[in-house]
Amino acid sequence: MFTLAVALPIVSSVLGLYDHILHWGKLVHGLEGLLVAIMVGLLLLAWRDRESVALTDQLATLMTICVGIFTGVMWEIVEFVLDWVRYSDLQKSNSDTMTDLLWNDVGAIIGALLAARVYRHVVRANDRAEIGQNAAWLLDGPGRVLDRHGFLVSLIVVLLVAAAIVALWFAGRPVPGLGNG
Repeated sequence: MFTLAVALPIVSSVLGLYDHILHWGKLVHGLEGLLVAIMVGLLLLAWRDRESVALTDQLATLMTICVGIFTGVMWEIVEFVLDWVRYSDLQKSNSDTMTDLLWNDVGAIIGALLAARVYRHVVRANDRAEIGQNAAWLLDGPGRVLDRHGFLVSLIVVLLVAAAIVALWFAGRPVPGLGNG
């Protein structure tokens, strides 16, 4: 699923599908939201069962929806940054951006509900344990780093975001005090 979610926009660009099929981008955004939510939902539910965390199916599904929506928002921010810096035309208009977000949201909701349903009724117990082991492995390293250095990591992230915003603000513009060139 991860490979498909990454390959879908790349293959679509290479084949020119965005230019040749009306609203192809909307389909891609919806499918990406769906795939991300399915992946996150299965991992979260299996991790919960492995670690015996008191997290209901409903709350896990809501968290999965939020991750799917967040992924779509981050993708739109990437498109905005690329448009700003490279003068590309990924975001045609505000309506285009908002409908991309809405399609992603629909995909995330359907994916989260599907993941919860599949996890409960299709995935076998030994497969759940294997998915839970993979989820624990994915969370182990970052969890240890945040436990030991959470404040420092947060400070670094804030500084990187601030530096990126400043750099973007002056992308293609003269920097005050350094002249026009």
